[in-house]
Amino acid sequence: MRGMGPQALLLVLAAVLVLAPAAPAAAQLIGQAEEIRIGRQAAAQLEAEVGLSGDAVLAARVAAIGRRIAAVSDRRDLTYTFKVVRGREVNAVSLPGGFIYATEGLMRFVASDAELAFILGHEVGHVAARHHVTLIERHALLGVLGRLLFGGDRTTAQLAEIARVLVARGFSREHEYEADRLGVRYAHRAGFDASAALGFMQRLRAAEGRDPDRFEVFFRTHPALADRIVRLRDHLRELGYRVAAPRPRAAGAAGA
Repeated sequence: MRGMGPQALLLVLAAVLVLAPAAPAAAQLIGQAEEIRIGRQAAAQLEAEVGLSGDAVLAARVAAIGRRIAAVSDRRDLTYTFKVVRGREVNAVSLPGGFIYATEGLMRFVASDAELAFILGHEVGHVAARHHVTLIERHALLGVLGRLLFGGDRTTAQLAEIARVLVARGFSREHEYEADRLGVRYAHRAGFDASAALGFMQRLRAAEGRDPDRFEVFFRTHPALADRIVRLRDHLRELGYRVAAPRPRAAGAAGA
């Protein structure tokens, strides 16, 4: 581009990075050790702000099921941690390096260990596929441009805060669909009835709109539940589950 100076060119490149869809290629700039450091810092910040649940029964349950899921994941070299945080929202979150959290609201909403196994499998799937690292690296590329323009560097603590912000915004639809696929697969590998994922999603969809304060976090950061349910049926059939076709919905009815 004739007449464009280096700073203007960098700004154009930054705009392209912001507007372009995330690349599906595996993340490569951040190694595993740095990923764990970032996740540990983000986890400490999260626990300090939200607080861990004082319910020892819930904590033991999520840890036990989480260990079974981690043992069959595609990144078994990581040391995963599974904890319950305070909050009535029905939600779960994962951070880089294998730090997984479920809310008290989620723990009381799930109807079975199999449902919880799918949810934890979904979050472990994000870690196994390095979705967090992809988001951070995308931001880091912008950071490189920023340093060229304005100077400065990122600390691990700053990257941890960036990771939390990016996770709060939500992953891409394709990342969420992939995490669902892995969640079903991991639950099945761990010996749970992976078809319980459908019951969980259908109850969530039925509850959508009735209690927005309780469910808004889950719905804000994920693709449409109807789309996820359709794909889950396909994944379950691939694993050999006999999944019935959805019944036609009556006008105004909830569910899938």
